[in-house]
Amino acid sequence: MNDAMVKALETGRYESSESIALEKHLRMDDRVLELGAGAGYLTMQIAQRIGSESLLTVEANPKMLSVIENNLVENDITGVTVVNAAVVSDSTNSEYITFHITAAFWASSLDTALTKKWKSTKSVDVPAVKFSELLQEHQPTVIMMDIEGGEADLFDAIWPDHIRLLIIELHPRVYDDTIIKKIFDQMSNSGLTYCPNGSRGDVVVFKRVTND
Repeated sequence: MNDAMVKALETGRYESSESIALEKHLRMDDRVLELGAGAGYLTMQIAQRIGSESLLTVEANPKMLSVIENNLVENDITGVTVVNAAVVSDSTNSEYITFHITAAFWASSLDTALTKKWKSTKSVDVPAVKFSELLQEHQPTVIMMDIEGGEADLFDAIWPDHIRLLIIELHPRVYDDTIIKKIFDQMSNSGLTYCPNGSRGDVVVFKRVTND
């Protein structure tokens, strides 16, 4: 935490775009896979809406696990499954992957391009879990994704039909337009389209195309 983070929390600006998107789109019968929980701010909102048993949250930074769990306890939320792992593509064969921890927890990342500006950066090996395995095991209807530049590798294959909604924070300062095009193209190929309702700045909502 720093003064800017505290102020953002107090004024409601912290992760406000994601909160708005959740408010507009999350249904009580959804199953949510959250990739990149940070301090658990959105984790708590999701669990309060759909129930803890329908939420699986994954956070790569091992130092944040106790923070998430304490925040859940302080808000009388129990039963959320929190996994310490980095989500990787199916082409990754290693059981562990290097994760870079910065003094500012929200800037920690698999991508050195995001972390190199921080003087206090520590690299640790964390468990790697394949994206397809998470989808198969949890069967989410909604995915919340903010993994600081690690998103690009998760759009190499068609997403399954049970996913009706993606809320993602893009990181255009890290990857170029070809990666953003890849994300949009793969969502279109998977039957999901850009949704203006809830999209704001770097936070983009994709919803499944239906006849409704």
